[in-house]
Amino acid sequence: MNPARSYLFVPARDLSIIKKAFSSIADVVILDLEDAVAISEKQTARKIMKEALETHQDENRVMVRINSLDTDLWEADLEGAIRSGAGGIMVPKAESEQDMQKVCHRIREIAGDKIVDVIPLIESARGIQFAYEIASADPLISALAFGSIDFSLDIECELTPEGLELLYARSQLVIASKAAGIGSPIDAVYPDLTDEAGLEKQTVFAKQLGFKAKLVIHPKQLGVVHQVLSPSEEELALAGEIVKAFEQAEKAGEASIKVGGQFVDYPVYKKAKRILQNRGY
Repeated sequence: MNPARSYLFVPARDLSIIKKAFSSIADVVILDLEDAVAISEKQTARKIMKEALETHQDENRVMVRINSLDTDLWEADLEGAIRSGAGGIMVPKAESEQDMQKVCHRIREIAGDKIVDVIPLIESARGIQFAYEIASADPLISALAFGSIDFSLDIECELTPEGLELLYARSQLVIASKAAGIGSPIDAVYPDLTDEAGLEKQTVFAKQLGFKAKLVIHPKQLGVVHQVLSPSEEELALAGEIVKAFEQAEKAGEASIKVGGQFVDYPVYKKAKRILQNRGY
């Protein structure tokens, strides 16, 4: 299975909308019990989430965003999600190693030996400050995700289309993830559904920083995100050429060659090989 590029949020409020999300091209669907659900509707949303999971068999493609640990809702959310077959859990407002360990411990109590991916959603200055500790808190944690809107409220910055005000936070998540040995982080949502050019620009920027996936709030955004975060046919062809040429040169005792005018050494070769492996070659 190729690495996920898109994580589509869908409110756990309406089964018909959830079914449309399941039939979309999203790599992963996140059933949302948190921000997209009013307080008065939390119990109903949990029932809808269970029904959706129990009727959808591809558990590796479905996660649940539970309510935050500072509420009295998260444990029932977690238990309902795991017992109904969710393949992963997104934990909002992640701020400490201890909280993540608490969640992962409870998952093991419910799921036993079943592997459940855990993605902490980093949405505050404290979360950024302790990103490495959060990322390395437990082996169930597979990646970090960035919640830029709540983060901007927390640090009182102004969000811009360019996103330079989030550069430090994004870079911290990339570095913390790599240092902890987990997957590349997942970039924040782009809230303007009418601005396809802005979505593309911000996705390109995140990719340049080291993000390999993006949170999405509507299926219409998926095409742009997938296009940006997938290697082009030209990139795949060049990667294949680099790998083939370098491996032949290595057998002859060479570790620095030219391919199409580009110098190729071990780092360039490893990057090309990773591109091919990520796309199933």
